[in-house]
Amino acid sequence: MIRCLKIFYLLFFLPNLLLAQQGFTIQNTRQKTTIDFKWINNLIIIPVEMNGVKLNFVLDTGVDGTVLFSLEDAENIEFKDLAKIKIWGIGNKEAIEAFCSTDNEVRIGDYVDLNHKIYLVLDQDINISTSIGIPIHGILGYDFFKNYTVRINYVNHTIKIAKAAQKLHRRKEKFQEIPLTLIQNKPYMNINVQFETTQETAFQLLDTGNTDPAWFIHESYPNVRCIPESSIVDYLGKGMSGEIYGKRGRLPSMTIGDFKINRPIVSFPDSTYVRMLLGIEKRNGSLGNETLKRFHMIWDYPNQRVYLRPNSLFDTPFQYNMSGIEIQHQGMQWVAEEYDEDARKSVNPQYQFNSGGQRVSSNIKVHFDLKPIYFVMNVRKDSPAEIQGVKIGDQLLKIEGKDCKNMSLDQINGYFKMQDGKSIDLELERSGKPYRVTLVLKDLLP
Repeated sequence: MIRCLKIFYLLFFLPNLLLAQQGFTIQNTRQKTTIDFKWINNLIIIPVEMNGVKLNFVLDTGVDGTVLFSLEDAENIEFKDLAKIKIWGIGNKEAIEAFCSTDNEVRIGDYVDLNHKIYLVLDQDINISTSIGIPIHGILGYDFFKNYTVRINYVNHTIKIAKAAQKLHRRKEKFQEIPLTLIQNKPYMNINVQFETTQETAFQLLDTGNTDPAWFIHESYPNVRCIPESSIVDYLGKGMSGEIYGKRGRLPSMTIGDFKINRPIVSFPDSTYVRMLLGIEKRNGSLGNETLKRFHMIWDYPNQRVYLRPNSLFDTPFQYNMSGIEIQHQGMQWVAEEYDEDARKSVNPQYQFNSGGQRVSSNIKVHFDLKPIYFVMNVRKDSPAEIQGVKIGDQLLKIEGKDCKNMSLDQINGYFKMQDGKSIDLELERSGKPYRVTLVLKDLLP
């Protein structure tokens, strides 16, 4: 599961890359626009038209620029003024090669930038589509927010954009205004966090590219026991520079402004994978979308403010994958499905039956359809999945007797977050041989 998409820019930027950009503008007479987004795997997926080609991008406040890293459906895009650079990200790999391109046309409905800078990553190992279940071509960050106020509604999956925050909410809506600090074009704020033995202030990145409730860099609290006694070692996700591991545990509470959030499940990434984050002065971690989705949010980058109001998701319990199995979407396959053309055409079809009492039809048709394939990408140590012998690379065929090819990745993951003690029947395949297991979910973070 992708939980972080962080980009740090490095090495040489040629002089022509430093030209000022006007950025996005609203191209209608009302100077206000609305964008519908898809909410998948705790990420905001927005439709982007880049140089005339329609793509899907993750909206990520935790990145500075716009990064394009999947060209499978974008091979017809033409780029200008390419210059080679290096970038680093969260993970355990070294810097990767990329290209910077200017003078690109980007359209998101009426929200348009005619001179957009794009960082193009050609490393084919960087592919977050497998962890989301639909094609994802890149990430869009600071440029989306820098000129306007932006309201994100996590309940009805819409984004409204206008010049002033007052145009994005009704007078009767009571928002709390909280200061933001922009560092390297990324938004930070102070929150209060209750660890098991002490209460501390945390300077957190507000990160819509992180699907967890929160990450804390425990090394930033040298004299505090941050990690709960009841915690698990877990796979936290995949960043631009590789896989990320750490610990996961439940805290008593976090307080954002006047709003207290009880019993959040948070992550503590291992310092091996987040060494770049330690260089940001006073930073203690990140707030991710599992927390941010509980608010109506108005982002005001020009005035360095954010406005918060709890929504209907505010009191939703925090859950995690208790099975220990991480599933990824790994392409599509053609599936043949039979149907009875006579039954489809007639309201009251007249069937014939053979001597064994089975229904027969002389007009059976076969329909071929593309269906998703799901594989195990990670198994947590000592988890119900590992105990039952599930291994990385196994194909997931069915859950509770239901064919996975008819499910989304979100639906599959939902089964692994059910209540403690719930039994989940799985059918998998290894080396062409199907097998069945029953996982009994166990909550290790009560």
